Amino acid sequence: MTERKSWALDLFLIASIAAAMIWPIFKTKYYENWMTIDSTFIADGRYLSENLPHPGWQPLWYGGTRFDYVYPPALRYGTAVIAKLTGFVPAKAYHIYTGFFYSLGIAFVYLLVRTGSRSRLYGWAAALAAATVSPAFLFMLHIRADAYPDFPQRLSVLFRYGEGPHMTAFAILPLALALAWHGLRAGHSRWLAASAIACAAVVSNNFYGATSLAILYPVLCWAVFTESRDWKLWLRAAAIALLAYGLCALWLSPSFLRITSRNLAIVSQKGTLWSLQLALAAAFVFLVVTWFLARRGVKPWTIFVLGAAAFCSLNTLGQYYFNFRVAGEPERLIPELDLALILLCGLVLHTLWRRFPALAPRAAIAAIALAAVIYPGRYYIEHPWRRLQRTSEYKHRLEYQIADWVATNRPDTRSQVTGTVRFWWNVWSNNAQIGGGSEQGITNIKIMEMFWRLVLGEDARTDILWLQSFGVDNLVVNDKTSALPLCDFEHPHKYKGALPVLWEDGKGNWIYGVPRKHPGLARVVDSASYSKSRFPTWPDDIEALQQYVDTLERSAPAVAQSRWLKSDTLEVIANTAQGQSLALQLAYDPSWHARENGREYKISEDAYGQVRIDLPPGQHNIEFHFDTPFENQIGRGITLLSIAVAAYLLTRKRR
Repeated sequence: MTERKSWALDLFLIASIAAAMIWPIFKTKYYENWMTIDSTFIADGRYLSENLPHPGWQPLWYGGTRFDYVYPPALRYGTAVIAKLTGFVPAKAYHIYTGFFYSLGIAFVYLLVRTGSRSRLYGWAAALAAATVSPAFLFMLHIRADAYPDFPQRLSVLFRYGEGPHMTAFAILPLALALAWHGLRAGHSRWLAASAIACAAVVSNNFYGATSLAILYPVLCWAVFTESRDWKLWLRAAAIALLAYGLCALWLSPSFLRITSRNLAIVSQKGTLWSLQLALAAAFVFLVVTWFLARRGVKPWTIFVLGAAAFCSLNTLGQYYFNFRVAGEPERLIPELDLALILLCGLVLHTLWRRFPALAPRAAIAAIALAAVIYPGRYYIEHPWRRLQRTSEYKHRLEYQIADWVATNRPDTRSQVTGTVRFWWNVWSNNAQIGGGSEQGITNIKIMEMFWRLVLGEDARTDILWLQSFGVDNLVVNDKTSALPLCDFEHPHKYKGALPVLWEDGKGNWIYGVPRKHPGLARVVDSASYSKSRFPTWPDDIEALQQYVDTLERSAPAVAQSRWLKSDTLEVIANTAQGQSLALQLAYDPSWHARENGREYKISEDAYGQVRIDLPPGQHNIEFHFDTPFENQIGRGITLLSIAVAAYLLTRKRR
């Protein structure tokens, strides 16, 4: 067998074994795990499948937001396209997508290891270890206790926590590094272009995967450089990064990065200066030490593995033991730490095998014993399918029943929902909610003030004003007796007698109606009163809330009608008099445009982050349209150019 055939055969066998160990995932619509946030990615994919090729605006979440802001595009498009082509429900399409890349990810570990070490045995051992063990369990006991029984953390993150995007990006990461290894060493344009495409795929699936790439890619570049000492290597490395960004430019806009960075503060703690300083110091020490090691004959693969283990450990174990944090949540990168430690253990055994053949059997026994400690029991290997509990039934779930009741009885309304109901709210229908699947992509950050006031506050009157301020029609409340696995309200009974009950089941679940002048997002308001509105300086600032609500609901008797024509187009019909304006309870964005009979009206942002437009007196039929932002138009041009460059590099003849 030729070497090329052995590579292909091994990759196929490893991917097949990995797929067999998770086979139920490929047939799954829903897990018996309703706490998982993969529901939000399913909902996102379902909405996209109904609004291909690109919705532009997402009107269902956060009072509206740019569709691009919600999440990187690869997984949502993968889910939508699979659903369209196969006719599968989006939930099954999502699991096919994530299961496919999970299986390939194990094979890509083999590809990376064999590429760097040139050892077939080392590659097989690392791939099988990546599929079955978690060395991080030795050092982070609370993660081991929290992991799904017998599952390696990599699979637990996918199955229990619903981190399909992260695990997909993590699966592609070894491929990107292996291709970069070839490209940087040889300088061949095909390898460089292929690596850039793989890097773009990592970033386009998940930002935690992109964080891992940002940690490991420089380490790999340095490791290769220590051998060649060719300064042109850094030009190649920059070319890969530049081309990868170009391939992502159509969605990875400057404002996307700004919004994502700001919203990261909602779901993670801020980094510390001393952590950044320590990271820089560790990088300097690594550069100096490995430079001298390379001069003494240490191979690039060894340097890469040492660097990967050092920096992944500093990031993740550093946070666990002494609260080291540069950015984000380091514990989200435990699968990456597992892989780095597996590579390190494999390197030690491989080195012993080559240099001390007599010790090889003892080293193998020690490795097996260590694996037994890390991974007690053989249940997952012997019965990998039994823990993957799946179901095709969902209509008995409260998450579905509440969402379906609103879709049937209160269509075209906006709701405030919490807990697991929030996760699953848009999996089956286009019900609008003032929140969203997760706190990503929020442009009007002011709605978060309302969320925390609702779930923690005790005064129903203040809550009602908040809800009216943001155009909420329905309030879903669950108390601790509910069968739902997650209920957020600290004082769920405060609304009894304060709001009309639209639905209740007698089991700790209610849907309340929020009083509003009329349905819809549009309001004709008094301009002078509107101009005096101010956002509350604290959550219980009733004076500011009451003035704003009075402006929206009572300052003008006229009724304005609104309806969505498309995901990015809202029609508003209103009759305004002198001294009146139009308020839209819709998140403001500078790319909104209001047009009527060839005339365009100026749009501005009100005190609550929503849309205001001053109109001349008369009857109006206005089309509000979200135009493609200029930065995205430029990004599309850059991406088209980058695709052309990548295609040229992939197809050009080798010189």
